[in-house]
Amino acid sequence: MSENVHLSEHDLILTADGELPARRRAEVNAHLETCWSCRERMLSLQNTIADFVRARNRELNEQLPSATGPRALLRARLTEAAASPSRPPAPRFSLPGFLFPTASVGRLAVAGAAFVAVVLVILVIFQSTVSAEGPKPRSGLTPGETRPITLEEVCLYSKAEVISRDIPQDMRQKVFAAYGIKSPQANQFEVDYLITPDLGGTESIRNLWPQPYSVRWNAHVKDKLEERLHELVCGRKLDLATAQHDIAVDWIAAYKKYVGDNAAQ
Repeated sequence: MSENVHLSEHDLILTADGELPARRRAEVNAHLETCWSCRERMLSLQNTIADFVRARNRELNEQLPSATGPRALLRARLTEAAASPSRPPAPRFSLPGFLFPTASVGRLAVAGAAFVAVVLVILVIFQSTVSAEGPKPRSGLTPGETRPITLEEVCLYSKAEVISRDIPQDMRQKVFAAYGIKSPQANQFEVDYLITPDLGGTESIRNLWPQPYSVRWNAHVKDKLEERLHELVCGRKLDLATAQHDIAVDWIAAYKKYVGDNAAQ
């Protein structure tokens, strides 16, 4: 490889993923050792991937239930397995360079089964949490965005305008793509404003997200929150900035705070 020819983005990505054939990988690594420019590009790519992974992990960690219960269950299962009545020495089996008592293998199998059971418990709890509340707006994709608006503009009408304005189809497609939703049905989701325009929300993609109809905390329930916030703001019982902040950070918590725990339509 000529030192004057820099590596392509394709080569750098495959190198970062460890997907290059051995011969090509050796050529790329040799070039990186002598080319400062390509080495800097490679470092930038790796940092970008690392930032994405950290952000994704933070997002998933916020959604996962506490691991305290499953960990206690795992410890109990392991203790139970360790306290099983002792048995006569069992035959041993071997692999090249290793020798394992069959009983030890049995204990490992029990521990492994317990671990699998705990993982299944976590997945069931996680699934039930998601299905009960529905997907929430992701802060990295939909942090909420506002425009300058006066209190007089907010309170121009006696009731909140909770019906979403027409959102262009190409913008709707971008929102669904950002949330990984393919081929959504018209009766499944409403592309909704996190902060409603009635409260100063913008029509930017940073203020839009796909809100489901078929879960407990659905688009119709959120409409009630928007009506209540409009009522409180225009009644001078809640300042506009607080209303915008609370609905953007966690609209379900805001509903429970300003409307009540009952999310029935």
